[in-house]
Amino acid sequence: MKTESIHVGLRKIGSVQVFDLGGVLVGELMDPAIQKIDQTIQKKKLRRVILNLQKVQSMDAIALRKIVACLIRPQRSLIFAPDGSCRELFEASHLPHSVRLCKNEEEVADAFGSFLFLKDKIFEVPVDLSLPQGKGYGLERRRNKRIRVAIPVKLSFHMKDGSTLTTKAIATNVSQAGVFCEFLDLDAPDYPKMQGLEESQVTIVVPANETFKDELTVPGKIARFELLKNQYGIAVKFI
Repeated sequence: MKTESIHVGLRKIGSVQVFDLGGVLVGELMDPAIQKIDQTIQKKKLRRVILNLQKVQSMDAIALRKIVACLIRPQRSLIFAPDGSCRELFEASHLPHSVRLCKNEEEVADAFGSFLFLKDKIFEVPVDLSLPQGKGYGLERRRNKRIRVAIPVKLSFHMKDGSTLTTKAIATNVSQAGVFCEFLDLDAPDYPKMQGLEESQVTIVVPANETFKDELTVPGKIARFELLKNQYGIAVKFI
């Protein structure tokens, strides 16, 4: 199998910085990648980050220690490690309380919601504390109020050729009219493949969890795509 050099990609999900780390992680070769992550954390004064190890082919113990040391600086850090061998290395190591290991979108969404948003004790509506609080900020005063969430979902798209494409996503924004979804999975369909699908049908499936005891299936239509540098999201209106 062809090995890849170490590389780091930057993007966001919601307001959380995501670092996509890939390649063969060898301790003595990790410094440039770790420096890039650490400098970004310091420069942006990040309090919450997600490190995505989905494209890591292998790693050694030194690389693991360098990664953990880098993730201590933020208030909360998530390590997304869907690969079993990579995840086992972290499971066998001691992780600081502020660093959480996640194996799938469900675990990420659970942690996502807990450290992204705190509930307003009066209204019991999630309020994003990373935004300035005051007039014009916080709770949105529009016809269909949007609530910032972190809910794992599965999206099934009806493609132009008649086929169905299914992928995992995280719903980061919901209102009475629809939902906005973003992708952590690096194997999710890229934007060019989705172009031209506005107004086409999509099925939203919310797996059973602590909030929803039974699986929910909601039909919808793609309202629009939003491009955010290296990330794109899909706004779906409910039918």
